[in-house]
Amino acid sequence: MWQYIEESHRQLLQRNGFSLFPDFMTFQGGKVLKQLPSRTILKIELPSGEGTKTFFLKRHRVKLHIEDMVRTFLSGFHRSWGRKEWEVMQAFQKSGIPTLSPVASGEKLSWFWQESFLMTEELVGFQSLELFLKNRFAPPLSRERITEKRAVIQELARITRTMHGAGFNHRDFYCCHIFIRRTEDGQRDWRILDLQRVDRRRWFRRRWIIKDLAALNYSAPSPMMTRTDRLRFLRDYTTPSNGLRQERVLIEEIIRKTCKIGRHDQKLQQRKIQANHSEGQLLV
Repeated sequence: MWQYIEESHRQLLQRNGFSLFPDFMTFQGGKVLKQLPSRTILKIELPSGEGTKTFFLKRHRVKLHIEDMVRTFLSGFHRSWGRKEWEVMQAFQKSGIPTLSPVASGEKLSWFWQESFLMTEELVGFQSLELFLKNRFAPPLSRERITEKRAVIQELARITRTMHGAGFNHRDFYCCHIFIRRTEDGQRDWRILDLQRVDRRRWFRRRWIIKDLAALNYSAPSPMMTRTDRLRFLRDYTTPSNGLRQERVLIEEIIRKTCKIGRHDQKLQQRKIQANHSEGQLLV
């Protein structure tokens, strides 16, 4: 068994009954945001001084299979989902990649079963990059907003380049998993979320890099993000040493993968529509 509690939150958690591994895994309060056979996500409000603090608690309980062992070997991180995401957050922070700071995490392994949890503090004032772009950069844009959008693109390209340069592949790098907020001085704070699928491979990385860039391209909303904006991102993402031919090959690969993601997403949407239609017929 392994457990970690951030020292700055230890007293608050202990006052509210969170000390040992079972306390996190068996807690019955809070609001259930997602509940699956192997994973539960809770939103929890705990009294703190004169107010409250909000936390998110992810809990996992899965039976291990051989593919999980292979995934662990390839990812470069620990095998339980809760501890892996905690380790990724720590590794991101060391590499200068903005993400959440874990409050508590733990795991328990017994034969072929693994249980784990991860608790993080609520992000205040942040919104997904997808919503931020839609709300702030809907055309027509003033010169000031155009300048701001270009700064956002440059910052995102720099974060993405740092992530890939440090050897990480996000594997779910959609705009809905990137959060942003404007600070009082007009600058921006960033956070990269949903790190449970991140890996750090030494070999065969290009396909995952292309997948990250294609997912970002696919989820960037139009017409807020124009073709010129997307090319500007790639210009800021790539190194100056890249030749024209290399950039052209990269763009072609991203476009092909973006189209593939679009086709896959369309199939999923059709299946949901068919499932809802079948459910409706059963109710009638």
